[in-house]
Amino acid sequence: MENDSLRGRARGATGPFRAARLATVLALPLAWGCAGGPPPATGPGPLSQSPIAGSADAAALAEAEREGLDAARLAAAAAEAERAVDSLDDAQQQEFYRLFGNDPLGLAHRPANAARFEIPLATNEAVERWIDFFANGQGRSRFRIYLERAGAYEEMIRRKLREAELPEDLLYLAMIESGMNPNAYSRAHAAGMWQFIKGTGRRYDLEVDYWVDERRDPLKATDAAIAHLGDLFDEFGSWYLAAAAYNAGSGRVSRGIARTGSTDFWDLAETRGVLRSETRNYVPKLIAAALIAKNPEKYGFEDVTPEPPLEFDRVEVPDATSFDVIAEAAGTTEDEIRRLNPHYLRRVTPPDRAAEVRVPKGSAETFTVAYAAVPPSERVTWLEHVVTRGQTLSHIASRYGVSVASIRASNNNVNPKRLQIGQKLIIPRSGRATTRVASAAPAAVSRPADGPVTVTVRRGDTLWTIARAHGVTTGQLMALNNLSSSVIHPGDRLTVSR
Repeated sequence: MENDSLRGRARGATGPFRAARLATVLALPLAWGCAGGPPPATGPGPLSQSPIAGSADAAALAEAEREGLDAARLAAAAAEAERAVDSLDDAQQQEFYRLFGNDPLGLAHRPANAARFEIPLATNEAVERWIDFFANGQGRSRFRIYLERAGAYEEMIRRKLREAELPEDLLYLAMIESGMNPNAYSRAHAAGMWQFIKGTGRRYDLEVDYWVDERRDPLKATDAAIAHLGDLFDEFGSWYLAAAAYNAGSGRVSRGIARTGSTDFWDLAETRGVLRSETRNYVPKLIAAALIAKNPEKYGFEDVTPEPPLEFDRVEVPDATSFDVIAEAAGTTEDEIRRLNPHYLRRVTPPDRAAEVRVPKGSAETFTVAYAAVPPSERVTWLEHVVTRGQTLSHIASRYGVSVASIRASNNNVNPKRLQIGQKLIIPRSGRATTRVASAAPAAVSRPADGPVTVTVRRGDTLWTIARAHGVTTGQLMALNNLSSSVIHPGDRLTVSR
């Protein structure tokens, strides 16, 4: 609950943000336990029996129930709104009712609002400028991408925020930080969807090293962001100030409070020299993004198709394993493994330790069986190269028989003009590995004029090597031969194509 904003209105705000403080959509203390209002006097009850929702239609009530609301929460939200308005003087109350009526939260017609508007969403000139930028200006095409990308992560972020009893509207902070892009990287060396710098990420238990950067992991970075935002709210007692501190650092916000004597973000934003321009715009930008994302059709985003929610199975590999190997065992593409595991920087899991990997939903069992058939010597299809004096990416690519593009893709899009002596590069060699395996296979192949192509298993053969030699996956090979296990023996005859 943005209690300091309500107190700011009661003090009789002046200046260009006065209307904004009156126009703040009231936060709801009991919607997800974000602040301490008194508990409802009555226990949970059906929404249909709530007098507040008496004029709401069946669809609105059903929507509210899907949000996990009951009549008691609805009543608590309305009571908090009434208490907030009561804190205003008579003139301000009249202005408030003139602007918003007797139901400022719109609970009568949209009871689900009791769960959605958890951070005050003020409207003022600064917010309107950002709304116009996102909805009508240069930011429109980018914001459309943000709305589409949000589909993959919104459900996960909302769930984690609810479990932590933080406002769900905080998910829009990830939207303005990175466009909800796990691979975002800033000039200030902040990475991931929540844009952590290394120090802050490590403070919240995110692993950042040569192999792994959990700032790019949507799940773990969200946990860290929730912990960080919770700490900032505990420090400042205001979600606006917590957001400002997330952007500028708590020290700058603390110094701004000491200088102005105010704990109201808008006071700090109005006082020259207290906050940088980026931070002054940060909260208005957050509010604008939230207002548009909550009602995209109103702002002309009618035809946005959100990405499907992120879904996956978790599997474990015992040691370093290349993404192409994981993809083949899971029956998917290397790009999909990369999408699900953006925190593994080198397209390979870390060496000398077990690692959890996300694979497409429903593929864990297939992966487990297929991966067991991969010899340990074939699980890593890359080499490590140390750059020496005078070397260029072209020279290195030529030396290993791979493309410059594949080297850049395996090394976080390394800049060819900025190679440094001693720099380590991952060299993908999966193509050469496939050629080497295939060259040994033809003698065992039977190719009749009509009928399936078969191969006789020789000593040292595995399902993995046979599958790679013939351009199929181990899963396809097992299906073709009705195998329930990856174990094969010399002399066995396997069908490799029909």
